Amino acid sequence: MIESVGIDLASVGEHKVRCLDEKAQMCDGFSFETTTEGLTKLEERIFINGSNPVIVFEPTGLSWLLVAVYLKGRHSDSRLVRVQAQKVVALRKYLNRSSKSDKIDSLTLAKMPFIDPEKLEEIYFPPAKIYAIQRLARQRRRLENEIAGRKKRIGAIIDGYFPMMRKAFSDPWSAHARAFLRSRLNPLAVVHTGEKALHVFLTKKRRHCKVDASVESHMVYLACREAATLYKASSSVGMINDEFFSSLQDEISRELRLMEIEEAESAAIAKRLEKLYLEIHPSDNLRTIPGVGDHTAPIFLATVGDPARFRSQSSFANYCGIVPGSNQSSDSEAKGLRMTKAGPAIMRWALFQAGGIGHDPQLACVYYREMVHNGKNHMQAMGAVMSHMSARVLAVLREDKPYELRDKDGRSVSREEARKLILAKYQVPEEIRRERRRRKTPGSPSLQKKLREMLVPRVNEAAAAPQPVVV
Repeated sequence: MIESVGIDLASVGEHKVRCLDEKAQMCDGFSFETTTEGLTKLEERIFINGSNPVIVFEPTGLSWLLVAVYLKGRHSDSRLVRVQAQKVVALRKYLNRSSKSDKIDSLTLAKMPFIDPEKLEEIYFPPAKIYAIQRLARQRRRLENEIAGRKKRIGAIIDGYFPMMRKAFSDPWSAHARAFLRSRLNPLAVVHTGEKALHVFLTKKRRHCKVDASVESHMVYLACREAATLYKASSSVGMINDEFFSSLQDEISRELRLMEIEEAESAAIAKRLEKLYLEIHPSDNLRTIPGVGDHTAPIFLATVGDPARFRSQSSFANYCGIVPGSNQSSDSEAKGLRMTKAGPAIMRWALFQAGGIGHDPQLACVYYREMVHNGKNHMQAMGAVMSHMSARVLAVLREDKPYELRDKDGRSVSREEARKLILAKYQVPEEIRRERRRRKTPGSPSLQKKLREMLVPRVNEAAAAPQPVVV
């Protein structure tokens, strides 16, 4: 009987398979391709004589998906698992330190159920709409990164060649500011045509701008006049002429066109995400959690999928990779280790965003305690907040009930009361923030004494991490 199957997937070409019996001895080995014939061959060889082995994949791009879906569709009770690449590499180096091949990798995968069975989790096949949200959320995140990158590039060019230009606009990415960057990027020409012509141009391109048009136009004109003066003074170099500004104008215009295409696509994805999100989660209870909004709610919903597949909040935190690593030996234990980061990166990003902008007194208490009493820096404290935020997300989806704000003693509070409570009790002093930014412990005795004096009145205010509450 075959007990375990390791499949080393190739992005292109044949996949390697190794099968082990109940004694962890190899009993079969072959190759196949992701074709009808290849998948039929795989099915016939691994489910022979009533075998129902554990089938182990290493996530190689999307090569695993068709294979896994085919096997699950044909054998609904089959056990399919994916393992972390780091674990496979570590085990392969232990078994074959000096050799590496696809055959060795597939054999290593097949041995995982015998070596680490309790850590193997079956592959979750989400419904089509959940899977669509997962992919759309990642695509929107990529587009947003591209947009941010383009804005950074455009800003660097404008700030370098035209100092004070962007600061002259109340919003450097407004419709009239973009129109200026597209067609008025030659300060010599702007000064030549005059301030009135610039004011007329910007006024025609304005959309819902609250700033006085004449004041802003004047500031932009002054910035152009200053840049024109500098360029005239350096004209003898021979680099600055109409061709220089024309090439620069062309580059900026192209970047703006590409950025606006990406912005339009991102907006279209946002509409599609919102529709799918409300179809799957019509109660919209996720967005009753402070800090969870239009960007993060679909990510949380798609990452969790079926809440019942997580045994506990700690198992969900482990899945998300937001628990610190451990290093303990005898009576010593290392503290402040980095997160494992074992789960989807987009989930950690969403938890960080939600935890950083929320107004939950319990999370504020956690952050305050980690920063003030436990000596953590901002990122370490946010790691604790992210862990508690993940517990709230899982609890709300399990119960499908709205989240209720409570203080650290469990008393229900309104949003206004929560805001006042945070401002009154859980504001980390700036001195402590500055000190936590340093990698080494403070060496100044006077500063240490000052920090201790500041902490005396607040010693009893930070409680143990409160549990999430839904009503």
